[in-house]
Amino acid sequence: MRSRALWILAAVLLVAVLLRFGLSDWLPNTCPLRRLTGIPCATCGMTRAAAALCHGELAQASAFNIAAIPLALLTVVLMGLLVWEAVTDRAIIRPVWERCSVVATWMLVVLMLTAWGVNLWRHFS
Repeated sequence: MRSRALWILAAVLLVAVLLRFGLSDWLPNTCPLRRLTGIPCATCGMTRAAAALCHGELAQASAFNIAAIPLALLTVVLMGLLVWEAVTDRAIIRPVWERCSVVATWMLVVLMLTAWGVNLWRHFS
């Protein structure tokens, strides 16, 4: 448990550092929906939003994708649970997920559909 939690924490922190120092400026647009149709998907703007969050720019992150801040908060909670797993060396996330998976899944579906609706509204208006 501890090893897995530490590896995941290290990977998330590495991505955050890379985003903080400009990784998003070098990444190509890889969204297949946007490339094929020109229409943005639910996660369009999320990399730029994550980079803005790493710079502490909450308004800018929200402007890129409204789901960025709720997903960042979820990431912080999951990182806290990972730290708890690493410190106690026991499974924390799996039992929590087993209790909350249905509600969490539906909340994520609603969040991402809302984000997609906003992205489409911005695109077509």
